[in-house]
Amino acid sequence: MANKTLNIILSFLCVSMLTLSVGYSVYQANFVEELNDEWNAESQEQVSVALELAALERAFGYLGFIHHFKNYVLRRSDFYYVEATRSYWEANDALLNLLLADLSESNVNDIVVIQGTLNEYFRKLNEIYLELKLESATDVDKRVRVDDNQAREALIRLRSGLIPNLDQHYKSANVINESNNVWLYVSNSFPLLVIVLLAIAVSVITRQLFYRLRESNVIFNSSPDGCIYADIDGNILRANPAATTIFGYSMIELQSMKVEDLMDASLRSEHITYRKAFSETTRTRLMSDSSTEVKGLTKSGDTKPLSIAIASFEYENTYRNIAIIRDLSLHKKLEKESQYDLLTNLRNRRAMEQHLDLEVKRAKRYGRNMSVLLIDIDHFKELNDSEGHTAGDEGLVMTADHLRNVFRKVDHIGRWGGDEFLVICPELSAEDAICLADRVCMRFAKLPFPWRTPLTMSIGIASMSPTRVSGSLETLFDEADKALYAAKSQGRNRQQHFEELRRPKLAN
Repeated sequence: MANKTLNIILSFLCVSMLTLSVGYSVYQANFVEELNDEWNAESQEQVSVALELAALERAFGYLGFIHHFKNYVLRRSDFYYVEATRSYWEANDALLNLLLADLSESNVNDIVVIQGTLNEYFRKLNEIYLELKLESATDVDKRVRVDDNQAREALIRLRSGLIPNLDQHYKSANVINESNNVWLYVSNSFPLLVIVLLAIAVSVITRQLFYRLRESNVIFNSSPDGCIYADIDGNILRANPAATTIFGYSMIELQSMKVEDLMDASLRSEHITYRKAFSETTRTRLMSDSSTEVKGLTKSGDTKPLSIAIASFEYENTYRNIAIIRDLSLHKKLEKESQYDLLTNLRNRRAMEQHLDLEVKRAKRYGRNMSVLLIDIDHFKELNDSEGHTAGDEGLVMTADHLRNVFRKVDHIGRWGGDEFLVICPELSAEDAICLADRVCMRFAKLPFPWRTPLTMSIGIASMSPTRVSGSLETLFDEADKALYAAKSQGRNRQQHFEELRRPKLAN
């Protein structure tokens, strides 16, 4: 009986030893795979940050914005103004992408310093364009000098702190991997040692489990993105501090709510149906894309644009959902600022070029009408000279308001540059465009301007029609520009369609 009991004990120990050895080998294999995944993810993040830093230096440095800025000061050519503006937005994009990365507070402060210097340069650039274009290069250079020493030092600090040392990271991961390989060898080569250390191993594993649990809690609560963990019925089981910041509720308040409480009331019923269908199996999905905007409802009743990635997974024979939420308010604000003119709040030239290209392609593809109106304010220089640039700015704002009032909601209105405006009118024929332009000129001339200089409008028009399938963005704008020149030459305060300029030539 004693031998039988001893055999049972030895058999149990042998089976336990083999099971532990195999289990530990599997654990090591999974560890190596996870280590490799973590290394790749961190390395990609470092490389991405390094590339954005390189893009920032290229766009902001002496081959980018600074180069074009200095050339514009010396030559006052619109080409360098346009190139400097383009480089400014490229540098802005790089700065935004760097801010979205996981950087230290000191790195973020350096980015803020660079952004401030870049904005100061850009403000000076537009000051030259709007006010100092006729001044000498020497005078202009004195007036628009910008102290960029702090920005240069910030760039140097960013470069030294952000350029990834992938080789060192690889060596560190390799050391960890080799260390665990040693333990794998020990577990396979000395099975008897496993029996002796079984009690210790159980204690260590238990301790590691508690450590991992604490670590997962720290990661969950430290995430810069909001995290909401919910059951299959939509009850919020857990939320991290970032989620409370986004929605304005406390942790306790969120845990007494459903996920539908964080969205507009009109969407809740539909979302319940969608959530139930989504939670029937393991899956992931990004809810927002280029054509869909997701908005969250805050405690104060305001809405916020959000990017939400959701996942459904099985846990203890039931399904749970977790949502990773990012507040896009700042991103949307910067995106809007990059597309709109700060003075008139109309779309800027960059945005209008994109809309014009899109509408020209649409008109050609479907054989539809489309008209472009290039508008210039008559006597605008006289207004600036006699009343000052403040009055000029006021005149541009009044012009923008006038255009918003007389054109249709579907029309795209933008400030093209200086005192020129561009209006893109989908589905508007040449005849209707002429009638509309006459009305625009007439009403503008009757506005109660608060100065003695009379302002009027000259408008050049170019159109596409079902019978005209050729042409491009450039040719259409060139036609509108020539028509505007003709309207100016014929006395101003009038419209001129490009087709009317061609008719005498066709008659001959």
